[in-house]
Amino acid sequence: KPHVAMDDQMYVNAVKSDIRKALVNQKGNSCPLAVRLAWHASGTYSKHDDTGGSYGATMRFPPEKEDGANAGLDIERDILQEVKRQHPDLSYADIWTLAGAHAIEIAGGPPIEHKLGRTDAQDGSACPAVGRLPDASQGAEHLREVFYRMGFNDEDIVALSGAHTLGRCHKTRSGFDGPWTHEPLKFDNSYFKNLLDLEWKPRQWDGPLQYEDPSHTLMMLPTDLALKTDPKFKEYVVAFAKSETVFRSAFKRAYEQLLCLGCPAHVVPSAAPVAMQSREEADGSLEFAQAARAAGGDPA
Repeated sequence: KPHVAMDDQMYVNAVKSDIRKALVNQKGNSCPLAVRLAWHASGTYSKHDDTGGSYGATMRFPPEKEDGANAGLDIERDILQEVKRQHPDLSYADIWTLAGAHAIEIAGGPPIEHKLGRTDAQDGSACPAVGRLPDASQGAEHLREVFYRMGFNDEDIVALSGAHTLGRCHKTRSGFDGPWTHEPLKFDNSYFKNLLDLEWKPRQWDGPLQYEDPSHTLMMLPTDLALKTDPKFKEYVVAFAKSETVFRSAFKRAYEQLLCLGCPAHVVPSAAPVAMQSREEADGSLEFAQAARAAGGDPA
C-alpha cells in the first residue's frame, strides 16, 4: 500500500477509529488502562540523563516489562496489538501514546494533541532503570522527586493525578483495590471533589494502606491524600475541584507534555491552538462518549 504521511489527518483519524474499536466494544471499556499504559510508558523519563520516556516503547522488553509497577499492562498491550496488525507501519510507541491520548477524549476529556513519528527500540538495552514510576504508598516528597525528575511542577503533579478520575485499582495488579469515583469511565473533576469533600479513613483489610469513604465504595491512595495534606498541592486540588474548566486545561497541557517525554522535537505538539472540530464531529464524539460510558464493563 502507498506510504501515508504521518501528519495526514485522514490517516490519523483512521488509526483513532481503529483504536476506538479496540478500546470500547462488547468485551468492555479499556480506556482507563490505555491511559495507564501511555502514562507508564512515558513516566520513566529523566531530564538528568535524557533516558526513559515513550520513545522506543521499551516496555515490550525486560526488565521494564517485569517491573511490578506495570503489572496488568500486558492486557492493554495485547488489546492494542490489533491496531498494530491493522497499521504495521506505525510504531508501538506511537500506538500506545495515541491510544492514551484518544482514550481521554473517548471518556469525555479534553482533546489531546499528539504527533506521530516515534520509533521502536529493537531490544531492552534502552530500558530505563526500574523504580522510576510513582510508588502509591508514598507521600508528597516522593511525588515531587519523581515528577520534578520528568520536568513537571506542582500544578502538573496535581493535574496529572486527576487521571485517577478514570479507572480503578485491582488487588491482583497494584495490590490496591477500588475506584476513586462513582463514574470511573467518565473524565471530569469528581476525583478532586471527592478528595476534598469526603471523609477518608484507613481501610481495615488485608491489603496495603489505602483509604475509604464512609460508604466503603470509593478509595484513595496515600499519594492521593498527600495532595490534600500538602499545602502547596492543596491549592491546586481546591482550584480543580472548583472549576472543571481550569482542571481540563491544566491536565491537557501536562498530559501532552508527558506523552512526548524523551522524544525528538518532531513529535512534540506545537503550541498552536488545535483547529475546532466541526459541529457534527463534536456531537458524534459526545454521543460516542455517552455510549462508551453506558457500555460499562470493568474499566481497568
